[in-house]
Amino acid sequence: MTLPLVLAVVGAAVILSPVLVRVMDRRAGWPLALLLFAGAVLLGREYPKVADGGAVTWQVTWARDFFGTQVDLALRADGLGMFFALLALVIGGVVLVYSAAYLPERQGNTSFYTIMTAFTLSVLLLVLADDTVLLFVGWELVSIASFLLIARSGSGGEAGAYRTLALTFFGGLTLLTALAVASTAAGTTRLSEVLTSDVWAAQPALTTTVAVLVAVSGFTKAAQFPFHFWLPEAMAAATPVSAFLHAAAVVKAGIYLLLRFSTVFHDVAVWNWLLIVVGLFTAVMSAIFAITKTDLKHLTAYSTVSHLGWIVAAIGVGTDFALAAALVHTLAHALFKSSLFMLIGVVDHQAGSRDIRRLGKLYDKMPWTFGSVVVAAASMAAVPPLFGFVSKESILAAFEGTPTGPILLTVAGFAAFLTFIYSAKIVFGAFIDGPKDMTGVREAPASLWLPAALPGLMSLVLPFFLGSVDAPIDAGVRAITGQEGYESHLSLWHGINAPFIVSIAVLSAGVAFLFGRKKVYAVLNNRQLLPTSGNAILEALSSGAAKLGRALGAMADGLNPSRHLVWLVAFTVVLGVSVLLSDGIDGVDPAPRVDGLTNLWDLIPFAIIAMSVLALVLTRSRLAAAVLLGTVGVGMSLQMMLLGAPDVALTQFLVESLTVVVIMLVLRYQPRAFPKTPAPRQWAAAGLALLAGIVAFAGVYGLTGRRGRSELAQWYLTEGGLATKADNIVAVIIVEFRGFDTLGELSVLGMAAVVILAVTQSMPRHMFEAGTRPRPFGQSQLNSLPVRKVSALVAPILLVLSVLIFFRGHTAPGGGFVAALVMATAFALNYLSRGADSYVVKQLSPSRLAGWGIIIAIASGFLGFIEGGFMYAIHGEIAGQHFTTSLIFDFGIYLAVLGMITQAINQLGGYLRPGTELENLTYRRGPDNPLPEVPEPEAPDDVDPDHPEPINPAAAPRPVGSKEV
Repeated sequence: MTLPLVLAVVGAAVILSPVLVRVMDRRAGWPLALLLFAGAVLLGREYPKVADGGAVTWQVTWARDFFGTQVDLALRADGLGMFFALLALVIGGVVLVYSAAYLPERQGNTSFYTIMTAFTLSVLLLVLADDTVLLFVGWELVSIASFLLIARSGSGGEAGAYRTLALTFFGGLTLLTALAVASTAAGTTRLSEVLTSDVWAAQPALTTTVAVLVAVSGFTKAAQFPFHFWLPEAMAAATPVSAFLHAAAVVKAGIYLLLRFSTVFHDVAVWNWLLIVVGLFTAVMSAIFAITKTDLKHLTAYSTVSHLGWIVAAIGVGTDFALAAALVHTLAHALFKSSLFMLIGVVDHQAGSRDIRRLGKLYDKMPWTFGSVVVAAASMAAVPPLFGFVSKESILAAFEGTPTGPILLTVAGFAAFLTFIYSAKIVFGAFIDGPKDMTGVREAPASLWLPAALPGLMSLVLPFFLGSVDAPIDAGVRAITGQEGYESHLSLWHGINAPFIVSIAVLSAGVAFLFGRKKVYAVLNNRQLLPTSGNAILEALSSGAAKLGRALGAMADGLNPSRHLVWLVAFTVVLGVSVLLSDGIDGVDPAPRVDGLTNLWDLIPFAIIAMSVLALVLTRSRLAAAVLLGTVGVGMSLQMMLLGAPDVALTQFLVESLTVVVIMLVLRYQPRAFPKTPAPRQWAAAGLALLAGIVAFAGVYGLTGRRGRSELAQWYLTEGGLATKADNIVAVIIVEFRGFDTLGELSVLGMAAVVILAVTQSMPRHMFEAGTRPRPFGQSQLNSLPVRKVSALVAPILLVLSVLIFFRGHTAPGGGFVAALVMATAFALNYLSRGADSYVVKQLSPSRLAGWGIIIAIASGFLGFIEGGFMYAIHGEIAGQHFTTSLIFDFGIYLAVLGMITQAINQLGGYLRPGTELENLTYRRGPDNPLPEVPEPEAPDDVDPDHPEPINPAAAPRPVGSKEV
């Protein structure tokens, strides 16, 4: 239980953040840091087990189906996962301690601490995940957390937050694809089993494809070319955010992913060369960019990109030694980079700027900060005997062992020289060479500079205790390779070898450069080295996508439905004709020839549908069209009944009935007749319709019309009932076998209710014809009397029928969806029985019904954890009757459907709020005010459906007795 306990401790930090900030303000960083340190201690207690090559695991079934496939909430802390988890907890804790002194008082600290602790929790979820689904969830949560932290910096962070989100989400899509392919190929979502599956050796093409997808995903998070430019943009965030993000969070998530999948791809040539080339190119390119910066945070950000390039290239080498070197440099980078960012924040806090052009001699004003920066920058520059020197030597030795060792050493040596130059620029630019007078600047309090200095000072301490570093590095390598026996031997001195010679040459050239540094810096400061930037390219891509979207949207930009449908129908026709003209579809045998009809009764629904469609084409009456649409639905319902599907038939019939009611509510706001259609458009539409009909017939006939049941359908019929003790296999598929699909559709229904409310409430007033909203019109009160009597008799029957259909859905035709339609029919009938507009239920009831339906459906899914997982149906008997938890889920469907339909009736047929302009047009009935006859306005024949003329309520005829205010 250690792993869930660690997550619970960090989760408690997230929950307690708002309360602690309210009580302690910025000093809430202290108790929150203690919680992270406590999580590190709990996790560290399991280190002996991990050091011996084992792993700490925990799991609970998340979701499971009847086929045995399951997704687990599985956690696993092996050497690699524990390495990155401890890194996030310790560095995160130090950053929170620093934040307690750095942040301003009473300025949005609640959101900062809440998101920062959630950020840490997301990283832990990612690096400890042992299921591909959970891994992806953690990956995306890290992206969202980084976006929120950058965006909270205000308008200055909006652009950077957007670019961060766009690029990291692109990496999320490639990772999702890679994980889906890998899990499908391996037949499991368990990450440790996916990585050790035999499928990788058996299918090299698949292995190469997944390797490229994973590499691209890692590049987006680790800010490698061409995705490098988002990381410097993230500098708009507060300094503590930058320190955590660069040292132990987002960028390290990309490194972790590449290291984790090195288990599979370490000897795949495409993987090796892709990582080596991209990594070294990024290291050199970003180092050059860093030298040109005068903003210390931007300079340090580009240095992060450069060092990540070193690590990525080492991972690409793929040997055990190279993987160990990558881990060592990951640790070294986390220490000196987190320290540098926080120390730059100290300089900014005390001197009022972090731009070297606005700084001066600070080494004597801020001696403790100056000394700490020197140590951290020297470690970054790989000056012996600091830990950064040890890690850089390890990577150079890894490059030396490759077939192209001399070339890699040369490129790496040049990158190391550039690293020395920008490291020196931080020290000299911030504390020695600045032109400004710094009189009055004082050293920061120890509560501010000491937490910032501690990680960097560890770079001075660790080289004398390298034996203690060997064990966690060895455990990490063994976790990647799955092989025992590897032992690293970190040391400050390995003799005179190629890496040592490169290091001496770099240090010598760097020291010589210092004497001419001012001239070089003056030439390069803020110089644009390339004709364009990554930001400009991303902006151009975004702008191009927006233009394409507007062009595609213009196809449906109008009120005429034909503009919406013509492109879909035309595409279907083109696709179908191309298939018909080709040799058919691979894997689909030609349909056997059938002579004559198999069931003469099929002619009845065919005749109903055919005559209704023909009449629809010829009529110009909107009322007749609505009725004919209903008769088409009746014909389809009859056909389904003849095919032996009473569930589907009843559902279709009720949907058609309710659809006609809703359509009629809409039609009263429109002219009575459709406008005349020009003859050329009629002929074009007729030709397109005939082609679409032929293609649809050919598709149905060739693919499904004359074939037996599929294997899956046959399994449902033979095994589904036995597995669920049910006879209504249609309902069982909806609520048990495909419960996740239904839950998604249920959410769509709830959203539909919200959209109906939003659209109807935002409709312009001129769209309503005078006297139609609300409308008692003519003899409406008298005409509704028969329906009122029928409703009084039928509504109780429909209520009872709805309840019966709901409870019998498991074993007989019925279920929550169709039962809700029956109940909605009662509401619709009740509305029709009224002689004037009114709400069929209370104004807020539809939203509440839909909301509670979704909540109940989701909540019922958690009951499945008792036996199998989320949405897993549990069966049992109560008082001799069979019950299942899917009945609760079905009740959620019932409420959501009822909420969506009553929302439509309420908003389209309800009365207006008093005091509105349209309400003043309402006919008011009194004892001396009989119901008048209101003539229907004639529909103009020359109205263009794409550009209808608005109706002016003031100019339209009003019912007798109405008045203006």
